[in-house]
Amino acid sequence: MNRYLFITLLGLILAAGRASAKHPTAWNRGELFLKNGTTLTGELNYNWKAEVVQLKQDDVIKAFSAFQVRSFRFFDDKLNTLRIFTSVQHPVRLSFRRPVFMEQVMTGSMTVYRRLRRGREPILATKPATFSTDAELVQNLDEFDYFVYEGDKMTNLNQFPRELWPMMHDEYGDELKRFGSTLLVDRNSTLARLLFINQYNSLKSQESPASAGTALPGMYGPE
Repeated sequence: MNRYLFITLLGLILAAGRASAKHPTAWNRGELFLKNGTTLTGELNYNWKAEVVQLKQDDVIKAFSAFQVRSFRFFDDKLNTLRIFTSVQHPVRLSFRRPVFMEQVMTGSMTVYRRLRRGREPILATKPATFSTDAELVQNLDEFDYFVYEGDKMTNLNQFPRELWPMMHDEYGDELKRFGSTLLVDRNSTLARLLFINQYNSLKSQESPASAGTALPGMYGPE
């Protein structure tokens, strides 16, 4: 399960380069789960920069923010993968949290989400395509901030050397060392850190199959 999910991530990176820039507004059939318990189906488009998901039903387009939505998912035809987003209470400042959309990158003992590194931008109603999903943006791993969840604990991937690696190494030092020797990328890169986490999840799942493929509450809609 973990291997499949991370292969999906790599597929996003490689396939995004083949997406056509001539059609910036990409609509995909999906489901949107509101916080009031309502489930809506239709064509979805997620706007990374404005942090808004648009729903199109019978040529009527509505926009929803992370304050209204619990989670949403759609199958991306161009990238040939299921994209899953959830609304997360995120610390945008030291003493303030607000819901923001994050995309699920992988699941397991460590569940990883990502969010666009750039700030929010105003929505231009006359030019919605200006803020549509950017295929080149999705392709670039370093355009995003990554957050690792272990239960209720959240760690920024930037803290990998201090917060995550020591714990991972204590549990699977030899196995991760062998895995690291096979990597052909900079071990301090975002990709390498994600690969190490994916491998750690795989090792954990071998000990406890129930830990493989888990997700945060609300990831797949209302229970």
